[in-house]
Amino acid sequence: MSHITEKERYKIEGFKSIKLSNREIAKALNKSHTAINAEIKRGSVKQMKSDLTEFITYKADYAQMKSKKAAADKGTVLKIGNDHKLVEFLEKKIRDEKYSPDASLAAARKQGGFKNMICTKTLYTYIDNNLFLGISNKDLIVKKNGKKQDYKKVRKFALNNVKGKSIEERSEIANKREEAGHWEIDLVIGKKGIKPVVMTLVERKSRKSLYVLLKNKTQQEVIAALKRLNERVGGDFSQVFKSITADNGTEFLDFTKMKEAADCEEIYYAHPYSSSW
Repeated sequence: MSHITEKERYKIEGFKSIKLSNREIAKALNKSHTAINAEIKRGSVKQMKSDLTEFITYKADYAQMKSKKAAADKGTVLKIGNDHKLVEFLEKKIRDEKYSPDASLAAARKQGGFKNMICTKTLYTYIDNNLFLGISNKDLIVKKNGKKQDYKKVRKFALNNVKGKSIEERSEIANKREEAGHWEIDLVIGKKGIKPVVMTLVERKSRKSLYVLLKNKTQQEVIAALKRLNERVGGDFSQVFKSITADNGTEFLDFTKMKEAADCEEIYYAHPYSSSW
């Protein structure tokens, strides 16, 4: 349970913003205290206040960048080794040509000329753990079903919300992070004994984050919080929030009221079994 994902890093940043201790964060994320200490040390950077005094804070995007660099630097201990030619080949097949991981590996074996080769299970593990810089779970057309050792197509609608738009309908300009204004929403919910519920919004292009404290995990609280953000930002709020991507939690199912509260063009729903938006 020591590996920390990009999504969890933004949750850590949210928890730190409301002054939770490292031990409380460890409990909330079901991680060891040692792992959280190491993660916060890894992602701490110096910032400067308006009065020019410096302070140290944890930044999720910086921690993610360091984590990816470390994974790339230790490539020789991975099964794929330092075979950069194979990495580039797999990324091109999966991201650009829309091959499945299994089909990509089959094409690599057929072409030959690579120093190393991995199995399909290992490739999925690398993708799940964000060890590729050029691809992630969002690039997969199909997702492996670990129990049956086969593949099932991604659903075209959000689970429990057939009227909501699937993430597959989101524009390419938003998917590729080429335009500002497309956000990912989530709730950071503490484990037993940790009271705060924090709504986090991460802008896909800049990775800037917004945090709002909620009283509880309900649709009503989420909608009220979006309205408060609208009032806080002011101006043309629709240019700040062009779209929001949510998971399928019940607190996000009222997409009509969420659109009204955020004054955004569309709400999209991620696949329930996808670890990446």
